[in-house]
Amino acid sequence: MKPRNPNHSKSNYVYLVAVHPQVSLQSGPKFVTLGSDVTLPTCQVIGYPAPVVTWRKAFGQLPQGRTYYNNSVLQISDVRKTDSDVYFCSAVNLLGNVERKTQLVVISLPVFTVKAPDKVAVGIGDTLTLNCSARGDQRPVISWKRRGAELPVGRSIVSREGLVIRDLKLEDAGNYICVATSAGKFSIEAFTAVEVKGKINGSFKLDFCLYFQSGFFPPREETAFRLRARAPFPDNG
Repeated sequence: MKPRNPNHSKSNYVYLVAVHPQVSLQSGPKFVTLGSDVTLPTCQVIGYPAPVVTWRKAFGQLPQGRTYYNNSVLQISDVRKTDSDVYFCSAVNLLGNVERKTQLVVISLPVFTVKAPDKVAVGIGDTLTLNCSARGDQRPVISWKRRGAELPVGRSIVSREGLVIRDLKLEDAGNYICVATSAGKFSIEAFTAVEVKGKINGSFKLDFCLYFQSGFFPPREETAFRLRARAPFPDNG
């Protein structure tokens, strides 16, 4: 009698387990500037059978002719203000449908409405005021910095309208920069070169006569100018 093959009593089975879709997506918001190209946060999807992934916009259609998506990635080119919206990533298989959302915000770069002069000269001990303001989507935040150095400690005041530096010193000369920032990350800058000049306190007296002959007058006729002045000495710079 032949021995019984133990494999004859067993059957080979393949078990397929369906897995409900799961989606992971950063909610944002994601800020981008007008006219740029943007890739929304990646939509991470798992499930079995492999879920079908689609994107939709909360209000209206996806931008026509400017949208590309390949399962988990959605890209929009040349973004416009109307593209600001909530976007949904949806994953579907035979066990159901799951979706998550992310927000896109399109903003314009700030625009200066008031800028300080490109160059300004002030004297030692004077008070310097540099005005700067801007407009834009989400009111821009104004800040100041100095190229290569800190703002004068204890003598500088930064406000929404500008920068004030009291009791100027020679070492305060340099380049000062007004920065307007929107959405915490998009900024523009305006530069002002500040020159600080020394002063000599005092006065002078100028007393002179200037005589000259001119061909426009009759011969030998003299015209005289006499100037007396008392004023502070000019800057030595």
